[in-house]
Amino acid sequence: MMQSHAVKRIEDVRGLRASQFREDAGPLSHPIRPESYISMDNFYTATVYSKGAEVIRMYRTLLGKDGFRKGMDLYFERHDGDAVTCDDFLSAMADANGVDLKQFGRWYSTKGTPTVTYESKYDKEKKTFNLTLSQDNTSGEPLHIPVSVGLLSKESGEEVVPTKVLELKEMQQTFEFSGLNGDVVPSMLRGFSAPVKLIKSSANNDSASLEKDWAFLAASDTDGFNRWEAGQKLYSSLIFQAMEGEIGDSATLNYVYEAFGRTLALDSDDYSIMAYSLILPSESTLAEDMKVIDPIALHKARGDVKKSIARKFQSEIRSKYDQLTAAMENSNNGEDIKLDATSIGQRRLRNVLLEYLCAIKDTAEERDAASELAMNQFESSYGMTDRYAALSCLVSMDGEESVTARRDAAIQKFYEDANGDALVLNKWFMAQALADLPDVLDRVKALVDHPDFTLTNPNRCRSLISAFSMNAAHFHAENGDGYKFLSDMVAKIDKLNPQMSSRMGGGLISWRRYSEERGALMKTELEKFARMKPISPDLYEVVSRGLK
Repeated sequence: MMQSHAVKRIEDVRGLRASQFREDAGPLSHPIRPESYISMDNFYTATVYSKGAEVIRMYRTLLGKDGFRKGMDLYFERHDGDAVTCDDFLSAMADANGVDLKQFGRWYSTKGTPTVTYESKYDKEKKTFNLTLSQDNTSGEPLHIPVSVGLLSKESGEEVVPTKVLELKEMQQTFEFSGLNGDVVPSMLRGFSAPVKLIKSSANNDSASLEKDWAFLAASDTDGFNRWEAGQKLYSSLIFQAMEGEIGDSATLNYVYEAFGRTLALDSDDYSIMAYSLILPSESTLAEDMKVIDPIALHKARGDVKKSIARKFQSEIRSKYDQLTAAMENSNNGEDIKLDATSIGQRRLRNVLLEYLCAIKDTAEERDAASELAMNQFESSYGMTDRYAALSCLVSMDGEESVTARRDAAIQKFYEDANGDALVLNKWFMAQALADLPDVLDRVKALVDHPDFTLTNPNRCRSLISAFSMNAAHFHAENGDGYKFLSDMVAKIDKLNPQMSSRMGGGLISWRRYSEERGALMKTELEKFARMKPISPDLYEVVSRGLK
């Protein structure tokens, strides 16, 4: 196996939340099996593919490994070589296992991300723990949701009830666990058993107790995914506090320091789990929890938290970075780059640590040290992963001449070493489009005129134009120049590649999620598309739904 199950699950869920959850929250929200469309090209989406894959995974969670295999065997026996439907797959799973999955089929026709709310109570006299689950979704009818739960002793941190799949089939259900000699902390939605948003009921949802539970789970949970998830919730809480100017010396900050320090000190060869546990939630993931998105404030708050952690653990991070560097050099010993799980994890963790070290750059001395470290890795790396990670740090370096000289030299060297390779050039364009520099838009506009850039190459367009639209703090600049740039590019691309233009135009359709001023600027560009003649059916569908 290349990596642990927890690592793979973390990677899948990070991608799901960054793209599919955002799609569910916007005007292009649609069920896995769309009922209507103008252009079929617009439904090769994260919902159809990623959420569709989550539904397949839920069959396995509900039926078990053997039951899922029986269903697959019957499915191929009945339909091998045939054109099939979602209902054919559901029927095979149900018939092979002798279960009724009709209610489960509602997942195919329900759009949006369901919410599951939980409330718990321990009865000391009866030695029981009651867990009440309720659900909310856009269909108004209850979905069949598998909720994997484990219970850990509050006193010892030991797991007292191993993972159990609770089948939530009503709008609200209560599940009882008996024979418990002490209060417990529930480990909810283990392994992310369903593509839902999980929240704790307001009845027992004060932030102090909630964060205490997250800190407990981050330290003690036996489920690798949920241990990571608890840490992510602590990071998120701290970042949102930073947005309100409340970071100070809070309990949340101490919980984060404890979790980060504990992870950094782990004596484990599962380097990938360590790496993901140290990475802060992405800005796109954090934005989904905001009623009104402020990309600039969010970017600053996340950066402040990252810098605070980096300063607190600077010596420990550097020590770990140097240890990994030495271990990787001894391991490679001049051989080809290694692709085993340990080597992949070492590279991943070292690159996360490099990002933290490069976040410390308030003074000229710090900027010099950070750029020198990144440049050393850039020059000594012969694998793309390490070299690109160093380049990604360097492209955001600014200030003194020595610092910008290293940045510009790395950019030029990466381009020259690409030697025309299309995939490497795509990375070169993307790194610069994602740079955190005040003049990044001007740099992107200049790159549009680069001889290796062309609007006729979809991947090249994604690597520069789409990448810039994901650079939220700069794309959403208050003057609206980022929107105008995207609008101009989409109008040109629509004449060449309607599939591409409709995808890129989607970067403007969530204008209602932003402030009134920012939203008005985004809407103005959408209205330009609505008046554009000719306009492809692909782009027209996206624009019309965005303005509806």
